[in-house]
Amino acid sequence: MIVKRNSLTLKSMLFDYLRRTLPNFLTSFRCLSAIIVPLLIIYGDEVGAKLAPIIFIMASITDFFDGYLARKFNTTSNFGKMIDPVADKMLIIGTLFALSSESFFSYNYTFIPVFFIILREIFITGLREQVSKDNAILDVTMMAKWKTTSQMVACSSYLIWRSDEFFFKSAFVEYISILLIWIAALITIITCYNYLKKVWLKL
Repeated sequence: MIVKRNSLTLKSMLFDYLRRTLPNFLTSFRCLSAIIVPLLIIYGDEVGAKLAPIIFIMASITDFFDGYLARKFNTTSNFGKMIDPVADKMLIIGTLFALSSESFFSYNYTFIPVFFIILREIFITGLREQVSKDNAILDVTMMAKWKTTSQMVACSSYLIWRSDEFFFKSAFVEYISILLIWIAALITIITCYNYLKKVWLKL
């Protein structure tokens, strides 16, 4: 009876520990992936080309689960609130820079959407910091969540395109990747306009 009770207590303690730490672990994994993926793209050769999309997609999925689990188990933390949006930007911008180093955006005018995506992320991050000094808050909108999702899907498409010779020779995968990066840029610009409008109304 005592052994069974101790076993239940141990399980309860383990579940409580996972409940409190898992959301932050997933966020931290995304931060780590923001370093690993670009390095795999630039220095990973064929093995890195295959690993990069796998790690990137896994990291992208954690963007949903860390917030969901934190809300479900009521374990939101200041670490998560601060690092979660930064981790997304690190992952996406790092991947775009690494792909740019391989001249993936030097044709079909794809540098334009990539440039606007990076510019917007840096600008809005600075804007958020500035308005926070005035005790104003820019809430994350549903459109902003779609923005992040579209950027991650576009990056995943490019990483899959370069992962294997079969995909790289596919015109379909190429044009899908180009279309997705333009769609991501369009949503990104719309969210930038929406945030600017909110800030203007608060002035």
